[in-house]
Amino acid sequence: MQRKVASVLAAVFALFLVRADAYAHHGFAVEFDGSKCTDMTGTLTGIDWQNPHAYFHMDVKNADGNVSSWRFETLSVVAMKRGGIDRQDFLDNMGKTISTRACPAKSGTQFRAAAETLKLPDGRIFIVGQYVEGKRPGAEN
Repeated sequence: MQRKVASVLAAVFALFLVRADAYAHHGFAVEFDGSKCTDMTGTLTGIDWQNPHAYFHMDVKNADGNVSSWRFETLSVVAMKRGGIDRQDFLDNMGKTISTRACPAKSGTQFRAAAETLKLPDGRIFIVGQYVEGKRPGAEN
């Protein structure tokens, strides 16, 4: 009988752990503003190839000529590899001009956004984030 009670308690405890882990991951709308997504072009300056999200860095020149260093959150490393882009694609294009469609962070954090798509200098377009606006890469409005 004690063995049965211990097994049931262990199962219930395991369910709580799984449920807590599911809530630990943030939703897109918690951090980023999907109503303010925009296209940005700049120079690729870095990559943080890590889980649960990879990040790339880009220097963007604004209308005044000032340069801002942006940090873009992407999907997981595995999801990007499945989509056809890997770390080497970023390394091969370091210092080159790239473009992204991205949604800015809601918090006071400046120059941080979630990337939806990434266009490399050779014209290839990759899905690197969530489709917040429901647009396909390269599709006209």
